[in-house]
Amino acid sequence: MIAVGAELGAEDAPWLAAMAETPQNPLYHGEGDVLAHTRMVCEQLVAAPDWAQLSELTREELWLAAVLHDVGKPATTRFQDGRWTAPGHARRGAIIARRLLWEAGVEPHARERICALVRHHMAPYRLVGAGRAVRRCLEISVEAGCDRQHRLTRADALGRIAPDVEGLALEVDLFAEFAAELGCLDAPYPFASDHARFSYFTRDDRDPAYAAYDDTRSRVVVLSGLPGSGKDLWIALHGDGRPVISLDDLRRERGIKRGDSTGEGRLIQDAREQARVYLRAGEPFIWNATNLSAQLRGQTLALLADYHAHVTIVAVEAPADELARRNRDRAHPVPWPAIERMLDRWEAPTRTECHVLDTWNAGVSAT
Repeated sequence: MIAVGAELGAEDAPWLAAMAETPQNPLYHGEGDVLAHTRMVCEQLVAAPDWAQLSELTREELWLAAVLHDVGKPATTRFQDGRWTAPGHARRGAIIARRLLWEAGVEPHARERICALVRHHMAPYRLVGAGRAVRRCLEISVEAGCDRQHRLTRADALGRIAPDVEGLALEVDLFAEFAAELGCLDAPYPFASDHARFSYFTRDDRDPAYAAYDDTRSRVVVLSGLPGSGKDLWIALHGDGRPVISLDDLRRERGIKRGDSTGEGRLIQDAREQARVYLRAGEPFIWNATNLSAQLRGQTLALLADYHAHVTIVAVEAPADELARRNRDRAHPVPWPAIERMLDRWEAPTRTECHVLDTWNAGVSAT
């Protein structure tokens, strides 16, 4: 099993110390601080009767997800209306976990499976009967795996001192039954095609079982990655002469500095208008930008969906030390404080956002 200390540098880690210092609502967490709860969750995870039957990789990823599932609480906890609360801690925790795992050198596919478990770990509670329950369940099946999510969140429910622990566990078990009924407990939901999956997650009126007709008219590659990760290298090796819309190039041509919201707003508007020209003509092109946050990336992807484009996202990766070196060697290096701000909102793309998701690192790619 992956040792937490070896993988994440957990010994004397500030993020562990912060968890130990973060209080919780005693009604739901009579055990005390976040770290005390995390220890109990890890104990419950490995106490599952079939834990030893899982593959070593699955055990490693679930263990790390359990260790990190509440890592976002120190940043989000506040005392409000007479109680401790941590709104948005799962999403914030996934971002923090991503950086920790990236800096520890965890392989990107494994890293993203772990981060998905962290991001979705609150979803199984009260999911059945809630609005958009099917969509959220299918999203979990694609990104984290419903059986794995059930195991983590069930351990989260049991790993605490609270009045109705068994009731919480029952809610999570109902989620697993719901996923089984949808046919996605043990595997991602079986969409009829990549286009059916893309259409379902980009349009609110689609039934997941609908075998959407592939009406795509152009093929677009959207790059996503930190500065220095190798996006320009990917274009040099795989661009095949396709036109490139590069936000960095436009920024330099116009002398717009990062953080100039007015200038960047006009720049993005012009870039999207150029994209519309290609999309109307059905021409392939490459959209080259960091595309790190799901919200900003979603605006571009919505435009592409509106014009019936086939979308491939290439997540360009580089190890932390290699990225720092590449950035220093660039003709136009990005100041490290700016990269720090990007890391603080880094949400890697998922297969719910595109037809095809590739991960690429220094010329080695995998779908």
